[in-house]
Formats: sequence, C-alpha cells, structure tokens
Amino acid sequence: MTEHSAWRISLAHKIAPAFTANPKVEACFVFGSAALGISDQYSDLELAFIWSQLPSAEELGTVAQKVGVKGWEIEPYGEAKQAWLEQFYIYGMKIEAGHWARETMDNIVIDVVEHYDVSHNGLLFEKQAISSHLQRAVVLQGEDMIKQWQTQLSPYPEELAVAMVQKHLKFRPFDGQHILTERLEIPMLYENNCAIVRWLLNILFGLNRIYHPGFKWTRYFVEEMNIKPPEFFVRLERVFRSDAASGTHELRQLAEEVVP
Repeated sequence: MTEHSAWRISLAHKIAPAFTANPKVEACFVFGSAALGISDQYSDLELAFIWSQLPSAEELGTVAQKVGVKGWEIEPYGEAKQAWLEQFYIYGMKIEAGHWARETMDNIVIDVVEHYDVSHNGLLFEKQAISSHLQRAVVLQGEDMIKQWQTQLSPYPEELAVAMVQKHLKFRPFDGQHILTERLEIPMLYENNCAIVRWLLNILFGLNRIYHPGFKWTRYFVEEMNIKPPEFFVRLERVFRSDAASGTHELRQLAEEVVP
C-alpha cells in the first residue's frame, strides 16, 4: 500500500463517523485507488455510504454543512438516478462520496451475478464497477452487510464472462484504419485507437473474470490478468508513443492476439 493510500484511509476513519452517526446509514466503505492501495499524490478519497432509505439532497447538504466541508456539490448518480454523488473538500482533500440505498445495492449485485448484466452508461459498465468497488472495499462500517455482497460476487459467474466476450465480438475495429493512418488523420486515428484499446480491455476483463472497474488505473488491473498478450501494457503504451503507422500496426497485432 502506498503512503498516499494509507493517509487517505486514515482520513476516512477520521471523517466517516460524522456521516455514519445517522442511524439510517447501515454501511460505509472506502473504494477506488485508496482501497486498492495505489493512490498517488493526485488521488481523491472515495467513500460509499449505504442507507436503509436514500436521503434527499437537502438532508445530505445539512450533514455537509454541520461537518464544515467546502465546495460541496451533489448530483444524481448513474443512469437510473437511484443514488447520489457528492463532491467536497475537507482537510484540504477532495472527497467523492456515493450514497446508495441498501435495496438498490442488493438489486445491482443480483443483476450482475444472476442476470449477467453487461449494460453500460457511456464508457462505464456501471453495475460491474460498483461490484468491483464492493469486492475490493475497505470497510469502515457494516462489515457483515458488505461481506454478504462479497460472497454473492464470488466466484465471478461464467455466464457473465461469456456475455462480456460475446457483446464485443461484433466490433470490427480496423475497417478504414489504414486510410486514416496513411492520411495522418490524427484526431480520428487516435480516437479510433482509444476505442480499440477499450474494446480489447472489455474482452480481457471478461476472459479474466474481473468485474469491469472502468478505465482508471488500467496498469493495475492489467497486472492482475492471467489471460493477455505478452507485455500487453507496454505494447499499449507503444501504440500511443510510436509514429502513426507503427502504433496502428502494434494495435492490430494486439487485437489479433486477443481475438484471433
């Protein structure tokens, strides 16, 4: 664990009681880079609160005011808008706090492990990302509840792995890519390259039975993968650091190794 992660978890233990004092809060945990042990000096602290009944924005604003946070903002979280995402500063640290009702979290876990949900909101496989957060949580309160969800999430369902791979097999990433390369259509070429890298990662998360965590800290999650092309992350870097033709060639090679 990095010193930055340790400091952020220590801060979480310090500030969480101000929020968990509310009897409707049933669980609280740290997620994100601090929970993974890989925070750096730029990292936020990410907290999740599980409520018996989701509070209103006004209620959360009152709590924030009592705690004395600065720069408080709140917005509905997720495609279904069944959660809140707060952002604020305290002790000079930016905090992102997600708030879910227990019933909502129950349904998310069921959707992933029983219905093999591979839906996504933009680039985020939202329900899988939340499942990843639960699986890797540093629990501050409600350990039994979190452990119950973790038990449901393990092992990763084979049907979900199949669904993740099948969802992405129809993508034909290199149609026209050689034209963009020869013309040096840099914005379109690299936009396509990013899409292809995400496509490869989506397949590899499924093949490796890893709940899709999103596209932050990619190096960390690639290191966890047993199924991947040799030197996969180094070669991904090469795609973007080489000249256009070499990068496109490298990416095609990677794609052919992932999906022969």
